[in-house]
Amino acid sequence: MNRPVSFVWVDVFAEQSFGGNPLAVLDGSGIPDEALLDLARELSLSETTFFYPPTHPEADARVRIFTQAKEIPFAGHPVLGTACALLLSGKLPWQAPRTTVRLQLGLGVVPVSIEGGSQPERARFSHDRIGVKSAPISDERLAWLPPALGIASDRLGSAFPGSSAGISGDRLLHPQVVNGGALQLVVPLRSPQDVDAIESSYRDVVVAERMLGAELGIMAFAFSDGSRELRKPDQPLRVRARFFASDAPQEDPATGSAAAALAVFLQHHQILQPGQTVEIDQGPPRGRVEGAPGRRSLLRAQCDGKIVQVEGRVREVLRGTVNLTL
Repeated sequence: MNRPVSFVWVDVFAEQSFGGNPLAVLDGSGIPDEALLDLARELSLSETTFFYPPTHPEADARVRIFTQAKEIPFAGHPVLGTACALLLSGKLPWQAPRTTVRLQLGLGVVPVSIEGGSQPERARFSHDRIGVKSAPISDERLAWLPPALGIASDRLGSAFPGSSAGISGDRLLHPQVVNGGALQLVVPLRSPQDVDAIESSYRDVVVAERMLGAELGIMAFAFSDGSRELRKPDQPLRVRARFFASDAPQEDPATGSAAAALAVFLQHHQILQPGQTVEIDQGPPRGRVEGAPGRRSLLRAQCDGKIVQVEGRVREVLRGTVNLTL
């Protein structure tokens, strides 16, 4: 049996064409539930979304998000990409210069603000389902991370001058599980070079994620050169980051939920100030094939301790209708 399925393919957090993290957004109304995960696996993306009419009175659309392993209640780049795709395809009306789309997710209703001219260009989500309930990890449990990331144990952890946050002494940062919409492990490293040197082991990432209490991946980051220097609160804090997860055997080039977790982590440790932006350069330094460039992304996030926001560029790549054969 053939079923026509409309779709939009977008790149999220893509400052340049064919950058960022690709996302397929499909009309799920004609697809059986039992085929959703198989279809997501067939597309081989980090996430695939399916949209439906809302069942919540405050939502504009209901969205289901699938990794290649399972359905998840929230993820950043699928939220931003789906909101833009609904406007690009005309499923919801686009009104320049700004339109808000409210998506009904497993997490709840999340508003996405989209800006642009003749078409949607940049999207920002915000929500208050955040928190830091776990203590920093600085004991023998750290032994799970070097094999997962392929780095020496003395590269774990970082320091940030306390005077930049109005406090005395350095802020000593250790790995910590943080909730930015999902429980994720934030791992500070000594330098951007350490981040680029990561050679992850998928099997060990799976083990480390489970043993250290994360439910949706590991975000390793380091402050970019110059970010530790004294600066004004209105200047962005720049970091280099990479992300690895048990439900995605390939490295993720842009992770909005982890960007949210990182912003919550930095705000919790009095480094990211209210109204200040953290700019995240995420993605592998090179491709899986020797000599091929890595797919890089730029994410921007803010957190005031109550609400987290993540923003980035969304670019349409493909749009059309396909026949799904079941």
